[in-house]
Amino acid sequence: EQLAEKGWYSQHLTKSLPVIEPETSSFNSNKYKTKTNYFHVEKQVEKQVEKVVEKPKRYMPVPLSDILDTIKPKEWIISQFGCKGAGVLLAGDKGSGKTAFCYRAAEAIAKGSVFMGQLETLQKRVLIWQADESRSNALSKIKMMGLENDTPIDWAFSDDEGWADLDIDFLRETIQANNYGAVFIDSITGLMLGKKVRIYDPEFSTPLFKLNRLAGELGVLIVICSHLSKEERIEVNLNDVLGSGTITTAISDIWGLWANQEDDELYHLSCLGKRNCDTTNFWNLRGNKEDYSFELESVGSDDILPDRKATLKYKFLNHLQVNNAKLTVDELADNFRCNQEVARRVLVILFEEEQIKREKFSSGGGRPFYRYSANTFPTSDRHG
Repeated sequence: EQLAEKGWYSQHLTKSLPVIEPETSSFNSNKYKTKTNYFHVEKQVEKQVEKVVEKPKRYMPVPLSDILDTIKPKEWIISQFGCKGAGVLLAGDKGSGKTAFCYRAAEAIAKGSVFMGQLETLQKRVLIWQADESRSNALSKIKMMGLENDTPIDWAFSDDEGWADLDIDFLRETIQANNYGAVFIDSITGLMLGKKVRIYDPEFSTPLFKLNRLAGELGVLIVICSHLSKEERIEVNLNDVLGSGTITTAISDIWGLWANQEDDELYHLSCLGKRNCDTTNFWNLRGNKEDYSFELESVGSDDILPDRKATLKYKFLNHLQVNNAKLTVDELADNFRCNQEVARRVLVILFEEEQIKREKFSSGGGRPFYRYSANTFPTSDRHG
């Protein structure tokens, strides 16, 4: 009776068990007074066990003091062009030299040499992922460049197994396993078209966002080639970057590269924004079609040559250290005979690199001003 009452006997058990009749049987029960088949169950009853769903763990907000402790000095892999931990979009026309530019930039990083005669580099192992031009075209270009056999650059092509599509987890494992400090992807367009994502779709910016986040996570420089929206131009702005409007929000820095309309060996490289490169950087590059090399030969009217800027960096830092001085932008500009805007940019670079510190002063009702002093001794005497 107790078992039957719980309702777990199935129908087939009644074939081997007798049906008890309370009124005629010697079985005595005061509880049951009606004729009932106690072991006949119309339907098996199963008790449902409720699953316990754990709530996802969430990162708790942290105090500002903890965040400030995590800030690291800005470190350039390619001086004034590509910063450690940043994703850089290089947008250029077809035939504008962006592939050759990336190959030469990768070579400079791999060797730790000066790029284009002006830009210092931090030596790192490099990966080039060629997903735009054919393997034969790439190999022909490599041969023309005369790259040395022992140059620490690794190559992957889109026809290699596992390299036809963008897999962030696979790329992360590859970077970590080979200790790459810089990655060049040529181009994001070639990788995404294989996934049937159109360049103007909002989804096109998703891989850029993931690559930018990956660069920050691993502390590497990732340069991603893309395209411009038109070919005839005198200058380039963010609206000329081909694709969805959300592309420009998904990446740290954006550069435009295009060929001069009248001189087929003259190229223009301009910083379009946003976080690390200076939007006043407008560089004129002299290309060499014999070996695909570049020289930075001049700059725009609002800029100075990177080498000159590096020299001022050293001189500012050395002067502040040797004299134990606290000087303003105007005082440094007068002392080294450069304009105030150039002095300000140089001091910003030094401050972001944590080589100098600053102290705010009141101007008596107007905008406050800063006095700068040195944190450390100069780290290089190349420009002394």
